[in-house]
Amino acid sequence: MESNTQVLMTEARLQRAFIKLMAQEGFDRLTVQKLTRIAGINRGTFYLHYLDKFDLLAHYEGELVQQVTEIFQRYTKPVRVTDTSPTRDAFWQFFQYAYRQRALLITLLQSPASSLMTQTKAVINQVVGVPLTKKMPTDFAQELISQGILDFIIFWLTRPEVLAPRAAYTIFVQSRTLSPQQLLTE
Repeated sequence: MESNTQVLMTEARLQRAFIKLMAQEGFDRLTVQKLTRIAGINRGTFYLHYLDKFDLLAHYEGELVQQVTEIFQRYTKPVRVTDTSPTRDAFWQFFQYAYRQRALLITLLQSPASSLMTQTKAVINQVVGVPLTKKMPTDFAQELISQGILDFIIFWLTRPEVLAPRAAYTIFVQSRTLSPQQLLTE
C-alpha cells in the first residue's frame, strides 16, 4: 500500500503530465498510456484511482469547483469594494487559490473538453446573486458579470508576466466600480 506522501507525489506527477499533454495535444489525443509514461507511473497505478481519462478530467474539475465553492461559502463578499483589508473577502481568497492552481485552472478553462467554465460560472452566479437592475434582462446582466469575472481571471493568468494575486485583485476591485465607458476615458 502506498504511503500518503507517495500518493501525493504520484498525483502531482500525474497532474503535471496531464497539463503538459493537454497543452501539446489536447484532450482528444491524450491517452492513459501517454499520461502514465510522462508521469513515470505504471498504468495499474492509474487505474487504481481513475477509470479512464474522462474520470481524471472529472476529478480535476470537481476538485477545483469544490475548492472554489468552499472559498465562497467560507468567506464573505466584500461589503465595500474599496476595503483595504481583503483577507476575509471571498474574491481575495479566490485570487489566491487561482494563482496557486493557475496551470491546471487555465488548462481546463481553455479546453473544449472541460465543463469547468460552466461549473465555475454557476458558482459565481450563486455568489453574486440575481442582479437587481431593471435596465436589462436579469439573465443578460448575470452573464455579463460572471463571464466578465472569468475573462478577467483567464486574462490575468495567461499573461506572459502573471501579476501577483494582490496586484490582480486590486485591479479587479477597481474594475468592478467602473463602467466600460469610464474605462475608455481618462
